[in-house]
Amino acid sequence: MIAVICAMKQERDALLKMMKDVKVVKGKRLLYLGKELDNEYYVGTLEDKEVVLSRCGIGEIYAVMSTMLMIEKFKPELLINLGCAGSLNENVHVNDIVVADRIANWRVDVPGWKRNIEDPTCSFPCDLSVTGIAKKIRGKQKIHIGNIVSADEFIYKKSQVKEIKKHFPDALCGEMEGCAVAGTAYAFETPVTVIRSISDETLIQGDFKQFDFNLEKVCASAARVCKQIIKRFGDEKVV
Repeated sequence: MIAVICAMKQERDALLKMMKDVKVVKGKRLLYLGKELDNEYYVGTLEDKEVVLSRCGIGEIYAVMSTMLMIEKFKPELLINLGCAGSLNENVHVNDIVVADRIANWRVDVPGWKRNIEDPTCSFPCDLSVTGIAKKIRGKQKIHIGNIVSADEFIYKKSQVKEIKKHFPDALCGEMEGCAVAGTAYAFETPVTVIRSISDETLIQGDFKQFDFNLEKVCASAARVCKQIIKRFGDEKVV
């Protein structure tokens, strides 16, 4: 089984529309921003693969909880964190896709710990078979393979970008849940990948308000690439 976790309803529903034979499994009761989270698992098929899909809510705490519950309940062979992100690279544009080969929490700052993409105190590896599949996907959709950074901050200030670029100069995009999901999956020895569609190019061009305007379109693009990866995962040797 392949598990997919999204932070937002729009991200989840874009993939849910593509699934077949869906059954809803109620999860544990969780509070989110003072209300009960719609903590449901959508279990069905996608490209003849068994898939379970859920929404965790925005932020690292909810991402960790949802990942733990997902792994304990379904024991997936691959965990995908799917959603949208803001570009941190002038060559990565709105509606492009980024598939992480490694992901880091850019806010980790502890004396004696290194802040870079290779240091295990703040970063985690992503499944290489998925990046191999992503490299082979053909079509009009632009797909980048590289570093993603994460933290409980929506990136919209020059000071944020400056700090990120100081320690993670090769970061392609930034978001809020990916590292929490990847770190939790790593602790549970579960293969993980992070897939993001670019919703805005804050401080590169335009502004962060593009996020809401582009959300539906970029969620659909992320779901289409995720579908292609799920189709080929485990079916071929990918180098």
